[in-house]
Amino acid sequence: MDKLFDIEKKFKHSRLLTIISLISFAAIAITSIIFTNQNVDNFSKRIYVVNKNKQFEAMVADINQNRPAEIRYQLSRFHDLFFTISPDPKAVDLNMEKAFYLGDNSIKRLYDDLIERGYFKNMIQGNVNQIVRIDTILVNTEVYPYQAETIFTIKQTRATGTSMKKGTSTCSLEDVVRTTNSPNGLLIRDFKFKSVDTKANMTDL
Repeated sequence: MDKLFDIEKKFKHSRLLTIISLISFAAIAITSIIFTNQNVDNFSKRIYVVNKNKQFEAMVADINQNRPAEIRYQLSRFHDLFFTISPDPKAVDLNMEKAFYLGDNSIKRLYDDLIERGYFKNMIQGNVNQIVRIDTILVNTEVYPYQAETIFTIKQTRATGTSMKKGTSTCSLEDVVRTTNSPNGLLIRDFKFKSVDTKANMTDL
């Protein structure tokens, strides 16, 4: 009889240990899930700033508060890539390749249109250097997709002198997954552009 009680006691003890072990494992699993979710949430609240081809990470308290700054950076970088042109065809191709990652087919269509009109060819053959300076970027994050207008100055330098043009572009932007090629997690859509020369005549690029 004592042996039966001893066996039952050991069984209860083993069952208690099993229950405690299961509770411990469950607690560890729940803690791991919470920790992982916190890390994912923290990762989603990071912005990336590219400087001299190096990527730096900055933590932010609320990604929504920083979206306007990220949009301005995205548009500033895009305009610099797309509208900065040198007489070096390889440099132009490299810049365009990077610019295409930042937007949809509207950017490619504008590029193809300029190619058909011989714009890049004429710039290269004419030994023209073109740079862009951003004057103002207006951003509306109260609507989605976000809306933006960029006002900038295009400066063209050639052997015969220098000319200036004022440019204006409009677009919408959508949230996408952050990648190395698109560190701000934004995609430019419906990009439209027009320029005005210093004599206030509407011109194409």
